[in-house]
Amino acid sequence: MYKKIAAGGFLSLGIAAFAPAQPLPAAGVPDKASSAPAWLYSVRPGDTLISLGQRHLVEPQRWDVVQRLNRIADPHRIPPGTVLRIPASMLRSSPGQATLKTVHGSVRWREPEGAWKTASTGQVLSVGAELQTEALASATLELANGTQLRVHPGSTLVLDTLSLYANGLMADTRVRLLRGQTEITDNPGKRAQQNLRVLTPSAQAVVRGTVFRVGVEAGQTREETLEGSVGVDATGKTVVVGPGFGTVARPGEAPLPPRALPRAPDVSGLPTRLEQLPLRFSSPPARGEQGAVLWGQVSQDSNFDAILAERTSAPGSGVLSFADLPNGRYILRVRALDALGLQGLEARHGFTVAARPFAPALQAPGRAATVRSPRPALRWTSAVDAARYRVQASKSEDFAQALLDQPVAQTEWLPTDDLPEGKLHWRVASITAQGEQGPWSAASSFSYKPAPGMPDLGQAALRYETDALLLDLPAPPADHHYRVSVSATPGMAPEDQQQDSFDGAVRLPRPSGGTHFLGVRLVDNQDGTAGPPMLQKIDVPSRHPYLWLLGLPLLLL
Repeated sequence: MYKKIAAGGFLSLGIAAFAPAQPLPAAGVPDKASSAPAWLYSVRPGDTLISLGQRHLVEPQRWDVVQRLNRIADPHRIPPGTVLRIPASMLRSSPGQATLKTVHGSVRWREPEGAWKTASTGQVLSVGAELQTEALASATLELANGTQLRVHPGSTLVLDTLSLYANGLMADTRVRLLRGQTEITDNPGKRAQQNLRVLTPSAQAVVRGTVFRVGVEAGQTREETLEGSVGVDATGKTVVVGPGFGTVARPGEAPLPPRALPRAPDVSGLPTRLEQLPLRFSSPPARGEQGAVLWGQVSQDSNFDAILAERTSAPGSGVLSFADLPNGRYILRVRALDALGLQGLEARHGFTVAARPFAPALQAPGRAATVRSPRPALRWTSAVDAARYRVQASKSEDFAQALLDQPVAQTEWLPTDDLPEGKLHWRVASITAQGEQGPWSAASSFSYKPAPGMPDLGQAALRYETDALLLDLPAPPADHHYRVSVSATPGMAPEDQQQDSFDGAVRLPRPSGGTHFLGVRLVDNQDGTAGPPMLQKIDVPSRHPYLWLLGLPLLLL
């Protein structure tokens, strides 16, 4: 039997293997291995063994057994302050109870061999009750002495013993953790004679006044001590696990030597406001822990009574990702897991989710597009729960000075003022019918570049050769070229001829004599955008101006 270590002021924890298929000893039967507790009673003035037997023993006349066990010479005269050790099996007992202080999610319970029932907050569970939490469900059990067992998602716990002795002066509690994890704060009031044992398929923990965690996975038990010191025993071997250390007990093996728990992850750089889903938290691994795995839970209360999300990172990634959470304030607690699966010290981080209503997706202008109109149409998709939208445009990526900031009822908007030339950034946010604005969409950028203007033909020269029309134009502006067209109609449709010139020199086949129309426009070399045409009416002379005279003699005949 482990006992209190006075020097350090801490209490020890014992772990020993048990076979879950075998019946456990009843609370009233003495245990030769001393796993059953004993009551340590400090004698008061006027106490006698006979009076103590009448008040506390199942069989009052067996006070003589207490006399022999404690080597009391005179049962009628016991010096005050004498500490008597009385086996719990001899004491009168009454059944204790455990109260469900919190219940979140799908939690159920049943009496021994009974049907499953839905658990609820405030419910009292008696000895033999089995409690089960499903995924993302959790519960907190509180014992009469204030001990709390926080049962994590995916866990099964059985209340094997809830016994009170000597009118409640001593408690003996035994629970079985069949799977999952529980975090225990034992006897926070430091009351005397309070005994708690936590059994798992590969271990038994005898606890007195400490804070620790127990987890069961694939038949293996892990124990992590946060406060106090713990003596861990298996297969006759004992190790002492101090605060900040942990060990693993495998079936049929001695407990592993205690090892330091991983340090608390660095959460100083984590975001405090998240506007995009999924939620991502990236914590760089500490030195020497490059392959560590992160384990994280999210709750809205500091006690983590209601666990809303739970994730484990990929080895070495340092990233915890949570698919979805409603808008609100939350707390993330994160621990690193070592190669044995021991959970390390804990870090906490508060954050706010503001991802709803969801931002729409920007459609046009496309990313890195070039627009030629000073008032381009801005279009985006329809967002769920959005009654209207807010659109912004700016020359800076941080939108410190917005050129446009406009509420819009539809999913398209045409600016009412000309945009400045150059690169611009724009974004859109959704707004609910109640006026709540969601996060901005990812910003997109486009460039406004005015379309080419009309060419200056003031210095152009037009002349004809026998078979050609020659046009000399001034050199085009930088990054532009000319496009020259000839048509018989002022609407320039159809175009009889067309030619591009990059230096201003144009040579076209000579049109037939008569009236024609010449169109000259500037074209941007970058994307082929053509400006408005400069139209000229030209009268092309006939190639043989006196040819009509040859027909005169015929007319005279």
